[in-house]
Amino acid sequence: MIKLICSDIDNTLVKGRDTASGREIIGLLARSGILPVLATGRSPADVFDMFPEAAADVAIIGYDGAICLYKGQLIYAKPIGRNLMRAFYDALSARVGREFDLIFYGRHTCYVKGCGDALRRLEKDATMQGHAVTIESADEIPEDVYKISVYSDKTADFDYLVADWQDYLNPIYHKGSWCEFVLHGIDKGTALGILMERFGITRNEAMAFGDGVNDFTMLAAVDFSYAIEGSVADRECAAGFVTSNVSRTIKQVLGV
Repeated sequence: MIKLICSDIDNTLVKGRDTASGREIIGLLARSGILPVLATGRSPADVFDMFPEAAADVAIIGYDGAICLYKGQLIYAKPIGRNLMRAFYDALSARVGREFDLIFYGRHTCYVKGCGDALRRLEKDATMQGHAVTIESADEIPEDVYKISVYSDKTADFDYLVADWQDYLNPIYHKGSWCEFVLHGIDKGTALGILMERFGITRNEAMAFGDGVNDFTMLAAVDFSYAIEGSVADRECAAGFVTSNVSRTIKQVLGV
């Protein structure tokens, strides 16, 4: 019997900015007594903006596993502490020796250094709208952060960063000119495992849907895993099954 269904949001549960089908599925799962889990690289604030009912009905795994909430209440948080964050920033400045763009994601606010790729990325993905603050230095950030995004036109920078910081930070995502880090040992799969243990749900009672590299550990955490057709998860055979439509697959599972 399935007791939990976990889905990535962007390009999995939601295509573009149309959240209607995702909102329908969240309501359907909640009414069926199945725990809906939204696992995303986005912030909880983004999830609440996209799915206003999320505070009442779902568990949220945000920032690629660095934070987890249930019914709007914090279950756990694994932030990158301010000392580690500032050490990373100082080391990057010394290593690169030129201008670069960074985004530091706090609990409710993101802090942007630079005004090029970083701000364009936030606008393109409708990320943290109304919650972005421009800074000149990491010293201006008043809180721990959960994820760091680095933007560089020299992708070799990322090779140095991964090698230098692999004992402290997990390079959760790398695509083109940007790379994202969360705390070492953190990912969606780890977070989903903690959530399942909390609710007494075993891997054969859970399903997961994902498309990207940052979903691989989440897909491996359950017995019933689905990759989105044509995605990296599909091409890399990261899941047991393939689907082209999450909503349709879930409805088939529920028999509706």
